[in-house]
Amino acid sequence: MKFLNLVANSFLWFTTFVSCSAFSGNLDSSRYYIQDIRVETDLGHGQAYQIYANGKMQAPIYIKIKAIDNNTKRPIVIPNDELISAAYLFDKQTGVNLTYNNYVSDQHDPNWVYTATQNQYQHTVPRSAGYAVGAANTSSISVHRSRHVGQGWSQLTYWVSSKETHYSKNICVELAMSDGNNINSCDTLYDEFATVNAIDALHYRVDDFTFNFHYLKKTDSWYVGYWQLTPKNKQVKIFGLEWESPLQEGSNFFRAMDYFRPAGGRITFTGGDTTAKSLILYPYKPSVEPRTIRDYVRIWNIEGNQREDYSYDLELSTDNLKFVQGKGSYSDYTVCVYVTKNICSRVKKDGHYVNTTSNDSYMYNLRPKFKVFDQFGNVARLKLVDSSTVDSLGWDDYQIANDE
Repeated sequence: MKFLNLVANSFLWFTTFVSCSAFSGNLDSSRYYIQDIRVETDLGHGQAYQIYANGKMQAPIYIKIKAIDNNTKRPIVIPNDELISAAYLFDKQTGVNLTYNNYVSDQHDPNWVYTATQNQYQHTVPRSAGYAVGAANTSSISVHRSRHVGQGWSQLTYWVSSKETHYSKNICVELAMSDGNNINSCDTLYDEFATVNAIDALHYRVDDFTFNFHYLKKTDSWYVGYWQLTPKNKQVKIFGLEWESPLQEGSNFFRAMDYFRPAGGRITFTGGDTTAKSLILYPYKPSVEPRTIRDYVRIWNIEGNQREDYSYDLELSTDNLKFVQGKGSYSDYTVCVYVTKNICSRVKKDGHYVNTTSNDSYMYNLRPKFKVFDQFGNVARLKLVDSSTVDSLGWDDYQIANDE
């Protein structure tokens, strides 16, 4: 009798502030004389840079500063970490600060967030955006403004996102100076600000995707394959995946890696102690750059007291999201009395963790709710549905549904 166990591979400087004085630093007024400041996007001054109001898509705002060294009287480049500690963004119309790095306080606008870190989503909205989901194509607005920084100028790039729609939000910059004479880019001396339009986000539904199973290897007693979630519109790409309840570290949980986050596992016993089945399901995040990774499944043969590592190549890209699934079954459960007591270790192969177990199956709870994001950060809120919800499904079958 065979007992088969399948285990697949699991895979800023932060500055908080409540007001300008709460930044971790300011610019040294005795060293730096600020001669000029400019605030720009990729478009000309006064032209609105457009993003989706989904909290993911970012507009780049370039802060360019010309500073003179008070000692040498020559232009000086200010280090980036000093600029981050001293430069913050605020709304020209209201004077309210934007939120830095999702740090929330009553004195900041929680719907407008900026960071010094660029995310993976595209930063230009297609020309036909906002009319239908099907309009999410890759034709982008043109870039008019040069990002070149002249000699003696310092540049800091902040990335701004919004969760609310807003027409022509004018964003100013203030530099905190050690002598208290802060530099405001929107003062009449400079009148420098960036304008951002945040338009309605797109929302996807389960009908916008296909969900099909593909075998990688199948035998009489076990198989490995994957469910593939694919947008029906070929111009829509998948750039992000988030689980509602990510797995936590602990003796009974797998580690969540960059491109890999485990979702669930199950053992089912039927016919008293004569038959047992083990099932694992692992979702893979898409890869912004197309790539092929090698993953591993461990098959455990109790009768022969042998283990085998079966490997397979899995293509990852933004065209789809893959949920790798393995299933094994064996009879004569009496030889596996310690089936639920697992000893787990981790080794590295080809840059990815391989989880191995000493007994039947590594158990953890299914996290069925997840979000996928298109190339612009627009979301589809979905969930996995199995036989506990839909009676007609087999014990190792899944469907997707809207998470409502």
